[in-house]
Amino acid sequence: MAYSVTLNGPGPWGFRLQGGKDFNMPLTISRITPGSKAAQSQMNQGDLVVAIDGVNTDSMTHLEAQNKIKSASHNLSLTLQK
Repeated sequence: MAYSVTLNGPGPWGFRLQGGKDFNMPLTISRITPGSKAAQSQMNQGDLVVAIDGVNTDSMTHLEAQNKIKSASHNLSLTLQK
């Protein structure tokens, strides 16, 4: 089940990613920092990142996803899947 989360910026957002096209793994939330913006949302460790700011992550490498997240200065919109 997919759901959307919008974190109000600026970063740090408080989560770590793992995976990406270069690892042949889906982008996944690997860690959420307690007390962070991510922790105050409904994000969970292990959720799949389907889209970042409306851009599908299927063909994104780990670095591309990181850069897309870093470039979000005001709000970060994520589409996640449990």
